Amino acid sequence: MGKITRFNPRNLSARRNLSLDLPEFLVRAFECRIAEANDGASAGDQITLTHLIEVELAGSLSLAEVAHLERDLPGISKAVSRWLEDIE
Repeated sequence: MGKITRFNPRNLSARRNLSLDLPEFLVRAFECRIAEANDGASAGDQITLTHLIEVELAGSLSLAEVAHLERDLPGISKAVSRWLEDIE
């Protein structure tokens, strides 16, 4: 029987670029949301497509899922906490 090894994660607070292939309707919907959010916002408070997608994806993780993932990705809870502090 094969030996099971633990996943040795990188810095879970580090950022990584990804390339996404999205349908046009999603891109346009995101652009509308961004325009609404940025309407009247100061330059420092405006959001980008990256910010919007990041928040949408993070919102799909529940606290229970993060706790469950901690077993396989040690430190994910701490990384999520740091991320939440940074977006405030």
